[in-house]
This record gives sequence, C-alpha cells and structure tokens, in this order.
Amino acid sequence: MREILEEGKISSRQAVFLMITMIFATVILSVPAITVKHARQDAWISIGLAIVAGLFIARLVTSLGLRFPDRTIFEYPAEILGRWPGKLVGFLYIMWFLDINAGVIREYGEFLVTAFRMATPLIVFNLVAVAIAAYTVRNGLEVFTRANEIFFPLIMGLIIITSILVSRETDIQRLLPVADVDAMSIFKGAMVPLAWFGQIVAIALVIPYLSKPRESHQAAVTAVLVSGVIFMLVVSNAIAIFGPDLIDAMVFPGLNKYRMVNVANFLGRLEALAMTAWVTAGFVKISIFYWAAALGISQVLELKDYRPLVLPVGGVLMAMSILDHPSAIHLQHFVAQVFPFFALTFEAAIPLLLLLAALARGKGEKLG
Repeated sequence: MREILEEGKISSRQAVFLMITMIFATVILSVPAITVKHARQDAWISIGLAIVAGLFIARLVTSLGLRFPDRTIFEYPAEILGRWPGKLVGFLYIMWFLDINAGVIREYGEFLVTAFRMATPLIVFNLVAVAIAAYTVRNGLEVFTRANEIFFPLIMGLIIITSILVSRETDIQRLLPVADVDAMSIFKGAMVPLAWFGQIVAIALVIPYLSKPRESHQAAVTAVLVSGVIFMLVVSNAIAIFGPDLIDAMVFPGLNKYRMVNVANFLGRLEALAMTAWVTAGFVKISIFYWAAALGISQVLELKDYRPLVLPVGGVLMAMSILDHPSAIHLQHFVAQVFPFFALTFEAAIPLLLLLAALARGKGEKLG
C-alpha cells in the first residue's frame, strides 16, 4: 500500500499564490538585466514570448500530473517507464531541485551582501535562509502555504506601490523605437525568463495535495500569467527610468529603481521595503524547493516520512550554495548562459517525453 508522506491539503487559490511567489521571488533580481542585454527596449516582447511558452509548459505538466493525480513527479515515472528507469528519473529531479535551490540560496546571499551588508560573510545569510526554511519544511506543505497566503498581499503590495511611486521618473521615449532589435535577440532575451516561468513544473508536486486536483491547470495558468504580466510591467518600468544602456550595466536594476523614490523630500529610499518583499518571497521559494527535495528522496527510497531528512538535506544545500559557484560573477554567467537549457530539460523536455510515453503505453487516468 502507498505511504502518505505529506498529509497537508491546500486549496487552488493557495496553490496559485504559492506558485506566483515561487516564480516571482527571484525573477526580478538578475533576470531583467540579462533580458535587456539581449532585447534592449524590446525586452517586453521577449517577456511576452516567455509567458506564452510558459503557458504551454503549465498545460504540459498539469496534463501529465492529472493522469496520476495521487502521485508526484518523483513517483509516476516508475509507473510509466518501469521501476528502475522511473526511479532514475525521480533521482534526477531530486538533484535538479537541490541544484536550483542552492543557486537561489546563493543568489539571495549575494544580493544581501552586495546591496546591504558588505561586511557580513556570505555564509551567514545562507545559513539563516536554510535554517528558517528547514523549520517551515519540517512543519509541512500546509504550514508554509498558509504563511505565504499571509505574506503574499504584502509582497505584491510593496512591489506595486513602490513601482507607482517611481513612475514620476519614467520617460516613455526610452521604450522606443519598438521592434528595433532582430528576432534572434528577442528570442535570446526570452530564454532566461522562460526558464523561470517553467518552474511552474513544481505544480506537479502539489497536485496530489490539492483539495481539487482538477483545478491544477487553471491554477498553473493563472500563476504564470500573473507573475509574467507583473514582471513585464516591472521591467518596462525600469527601462523607462534608466534606459537599456544603464540597465545592461546593473546587477540588480530593480533595487536601483527603488533607491530613486523621493516623494516631497519626505518619503524616500524605499529599497528596504523592496528588500523585505524579496527576502520574504525568497524564503517561501527556498522552502518549496527544500520540501520538494526532501519529499522526493523519501518517495524514491520508499521511506515512511520525509522529516528525518530535513536536516541532512539542509546540510547538502548549505554546502552546494557555497561550492557550486566560486564567485558571484560565475553565478551570473551560469544564470545567463547555462541555466535556461539546464532548467528547460526538466521543465519541458522530460515532462513531454513522460507524457508521450504514458500516452503510448496507456498509463494513467484521463482527467486533464
């Protein structure tokens, strides 16, 4: 009989909030500069293409997941491909979640050191992030989902309000001319944000714990659309303030934007509020991928509980967050040049192959 390793249940609305926070938490840090480097003032077109492709990925992973509504992406490959090939696929997904989470932890540590606390060692921020995430993961999916439900309006509210306050600095002429770069540059500019929108593949872990699994497709599409449109507005706003040349030279253009806020010489320097929103969202994202890795190990190894794995997985994440990238420049290069192809392999290619195999072999239900 199949063991239930996670007993929590969440609603479709909670799943939408969780997926939006997961995507949006890090996409606004370094991705705007990478997209603008390729597409310049046409970055909004690249982001539009990435949103459309992200919606296809959302449809793909939910169609696959709904064929096995009581199993996660760590479990159903064994039913489609056979026991050992399926476990190999599950193991690869565990390594993928560990690797991208180590990158997220490192990116947040680098962001806090570079922008706010240059004298504090990187390892301190990484350790605090992993320790808080370990506590939430140990308490289960339902707990960090409810915490995100409380933080979500705060995170989105801070981002929207601060964007409105800097709107007086915008110059629409910096977004012109439209379609000034070639199609290949638009395509290159779309690859990195698409890798972020493709992280909606994490919905494949949540489907068995949704109170209404059939609504998973609607939840995934809503999450990609909302996070994509807000990201497009944030990037367009930054281009209208700084222009593509200045953004290309910035590491965190979103942060610089909030430093420009000055309302009647009374309200200014809102980067602390922006940092609060980003760090809060970052903890939620780290918790989701942390939980995914611990749950995945327990499901692939057929253990009865994932909670004893929380501390060992945290130790692995700490080590990987320091050792995977020798410097912040190396991390930036990885995100810009390697990550899109690495990520899309697990976000689109493998789910597509699994769905085709399931259809060919008649595996799973037809709920999607």
